[in-house]
Amino acid sequence: MSKKYFFQAGSFPNLSYVELVSVFQLYGLSKDNIHLFTEDIFVIKSDDVTEEVLSKIFNRLGGFVRYGQIIENTETFLKEFRKSEDRVVFGISLLGELDRSEAGKDNTFIKKLANQVKKGLRESGLSVRFLIPRGKGFELNAAQVINNDILEKGFELSIIRNRERGEEIYGNTIAIQDLEGYVERDMNRPYSDIKMGVLPPKLARMMVNFAGLKEGAIWDPFCGSGTVLMEAAVLGYNFLGSDIDENALYYSEENIRWLNKKGYLGDIVYELFKLDITSPEKEIIKKLKHTDIDAIICEPFMGPPQKDLVSKERAEQLLNSVKDLYTSLFRMLDEEVGVRGSRMVLIIPSYKTNDGWKTFSIYDLISNRWKLLNSELSPNKDLKWGRKNSIITRNIYILQRT
Repeated sequence: MSKKYFFQAGSFPNLSYVELVSVFQLYGLSKDNIHLFTEDIFVIKSDDVTEEVLSKIFNRLGGFVRYGQIIENTETFLKEFRKSEDRVVFGISLLGELDRSEAGKDNTFIKKLANQVKKGLRESGLSVRFLIPRGKGFELNAAQVINNDILEKGFELSIIRNRERGEEIYGNTIAIQDLEGYVERDMNRPYSDIKMGVLPPKLARMMVNFAGLKEGAIWDPFCGSGTVLMEAAVLGYNFLGSDIDENALYYSEENIRWLNKKGYLGDIVYELFKLDITSPEKEIIKKLKHTDIDAIICEPFMGPPQKDLVSKERAEQLLNSVKDLYTSLFRMLDEEVGVRGSRMVLIIPSYKTNDGWKTFSIYDLISNRWKLLNSELSPNKDLKWGRKNSIITRNIYILQRT
């Protein structure tokens, strides 16, 4: 019997799906192996994929919280732990489509089930301890799982529900996202320019994965303090970083050096250089033309972080600034550098104003030399990163240079 696995997406399931599809392709796996059980739970059914490969895939993903194996028989699963000679620590999480109005009932269900499992294991003479979600939550957070060594000393039993279809499956969690690593690279790196806005490391990781590269070099033409470069480096890609701001280049360099001291970097090659994309020097263009660039991944300066609604005039001003940068970049790529066959992952902002959301179309920028891949990778071609009450939403586009 072939094994089934589940992947739990983070806050942006549509982006997570595209990331999983992109990384699956790197391993020669079809997206047909990915089945949506709920909006944020993807079930993997395939005779061709092993747990070893899935673990490698999960460890490089930025948009997923946990992954595990579907349990066909819970009694058989628990029997394995009754043979243990050590203390067993386990936890229970409730995932999938849940009715928040029944939170009290579900929390009671989790506690009752945890006590039943504990009683059964203790009958085998085991020392047992369990953890349940904190407060009114339904799932264990990463800190609970990691700090209590649950996956090493026992198991996390994930109960996954599709409320609409009335279905329920059980899973044994294999791995939890390396949240500490993302927090460290976000909060503890030497330099971040908050005033300029900082790309979230998880989104940067997802964008690198959207490029679908097995190997090669990534260029971020608006590198800022180097978030994209850092995530590309952790994944083992060579990279180029450029910016008009010399302070940004210094920040990137120091952050990369810090990353190396932390042991994140392997055998990679990189270069940072100053570039005014609106008026590039001939020597820079010549150098780029003779450099293999496999993917371009970027977010330009979109204005400082916004706390209040943006005026319509200010939104238009910011959007025109972004459009000018991209227009210059595409002109340089198409007419001077040449990147045929390369992918590009970019962000166009939307600003929330008193007159509604304001943005511009990707087709305002690209010629017919570029193919938009969004609809090929996702049933929902609109790929967005934006919190519920955010003033700026990031619209993500994945392009292929033909």
